[in-house]
Amino acid sequence: MMGDRQSDGYTVDEALSSVGFGTFQGLALVFAGIGWFSDAMEITLLSFIGPALQSEWSLSPTEESLLSTAVFGGMIVGSYFLGFIADAYGRRMGIRGVAMTTFAAGLLSAFSPDYKSLVVLRFLVGFGAAGGHVYSAWFLEFIPTSNRGAWMLVMSFSWIIGELLEASLA
Repeated sequence: MMGDRQSDGYTVDEALSSVGFGTFQGLALVFAGIGWFSDAMEITLLSFIGPALQSEWSLSPTEESLLSTAVFGGMIVGSYFLGFIADAYGRRMGIRGVAMTTFAAGLLSAFSPDYKSLVVLRFLVGFGAAGGHVYSAWFLEFIPTSNRGAWMLVMSFSWIIGELLEASLA
């Protein structure tokens, strides 16, 4: 019977299990890890720029705390929006949006001439950084189901390395 050919093919999970972890998965780990690494640096940066800008720009404690609030507010909006983009248009489109938004807003915020533009740009950094879940979802799609937990743990080290590097550079 033509419709009864289930034994002739593989499911995606069976194919991933038979292939295992190879060069492609290693490159996917590096790429996704770099994304998480950068997001960790951007988030950890909050701990250092607030006090520095408070004295440099004579910010009130409320204004200083608004910088962190703007980033996390951006993350609330961005996590929904970027998750939708990744689900509706594909992980690659989601990853591009995450990377471009975080990079551009982070770079522009480094040259921010005043407090108001810095708050807006840090909101956009948070918006982009909220898409970090797209990196992990994309990476884990290429990993056999039996090893996903272990490889997610390995990928999580990129966040820790990003935080440590940011702290050492501050």
